[in-house]
Amino acid sequence: MKGIAAVVVGYNPDIDVLDSLLASLVDQVELLILVDNGGASGFLKGSDIRNEIKYMALGENKGLGYALNLGFSTAVAAGINSVVTFDQDSHAQPDLILRLHDAMCRAKSLDARAIAVSPSFFDRRDGKNVRFPFYSSESGQIRPVFDREDQSDLVKADALITSGMFVDTRAWKEGVKYDDGMFVDFTDTEWCFRVRDRGFTLYGCLSIEMGHALSDAPPVKVLGLSFFRYSPVRRYFFFRNTVAVCRMRHTPTCWKRRMMMALMLRFAVNLLIDTDRLKSFRMMVRGVRHGIKGSLGPVH
Repeated sequence: MKGIAAVVVGYNPDIDVLDSLLASLVDQVELLILVDNGGASGFLKGSDIRNEIKYMALGENKGLGYALNLGFSTAVAAGINSVVTFDQDSHAQPDLILRLHDAMCRAKSLDARAIAVSPSFFDRRDGKNVRFPFYSSESGQIRPVFDREDQSDLVKADALITSGMFVDTRAWKEGVKYDDGMFVDFTDTEWCFRVRDRGFTLYGCLSIEMGHALSDAPPVKVLGLSFFRYSPVRRYFFFRNTVAVCRMRHTPTCWKRRMMMALMLRFAVNLLIDTDRLKSFRMMVRGVRHGIKGSLGPVH
């Protein structure tokens, strides 16, 4: 579609999954950008489609926020006003961009401050297509939304995930850029909290679904709850960035409470499900310490 760019961020991807995503997007957008934080240079090897993609190799892992800002900058410089962001491990249906564009138009017709819409998503690896909810807060209470009782399929959401987020570049042009210090976890959530603090709104679309891999491996069920499995390094980022986001002024109080309670539960559960428990313990503690100090950027 004219006037729309897709930005895919890659880092040591499963090349087959990345190739499938890129091939599905190339005919859906005016400009398709692949920002490579490392390990994605072999994408679409031997395919003519490769020549239709703007490939940007960073030479090292500079993090998700840096890559997204570079993608937005490139799209805006090309005169494009809408950007759809993707992680490397998502699956895009052939009509995904068209449907997201339609959802964005409907959201703007209802709310002039609508800045982004997102599909509902499910973990593409579990074979069950169980949707994760959108979360919406009201009067200090956060509630999960799976369905609507009325005919509308749009849900006002507090935060959206990076992959599949259809973004009007207006807020980015006004200076609400991604925080590259977050590096990975909560880059999207922090941006969503900040953009909402500036008076913009976000919507989830219940009628659009997208498969996505939410962690290094399928989630583990403990007491009926899903917990994601990550490497010790990702544990560091998750714990550091949770604490850092909870210390930010623009983070809603109800979310600060929820995130800190969840962090304590995750600390205990991670020590049960992780393979290298001692290393995970050390990285989680280091992450909390750095989050309190506001020491962001790459792992250190």
